[in-house]
Amino acid sequence: TVVSMRQARLALLAAGLLSQGDAAVAGLTGAEGEAARIEWEYAAEVKRSSPIVVSLSDAFGLTEAQLDTLFSQAAAM
Repeated sequence: TVVSMRQARLALLAAGLLSQGDAAVAGLTGAEGEAARIEWEYAAEVKRSSPIVVSLSDAFGLTEAQLDTLFSQAAAM
């Protein structure tokens, strides 16, 4: 599943997770953190299987089903 970054951020906002996502990305360190911040700021789309999505879903404590639902909601926006 692929959604635009706009859709992803709106879905996170609706779920009350946007500020938590911003903080999680800002807190990543090293080259992985730099790459995540570039993705977070400049990516046009978000892939369900991308490393940043996996990292954020772990930080949020989301199950696979919850993450699928979040992507479905994003796709509908």
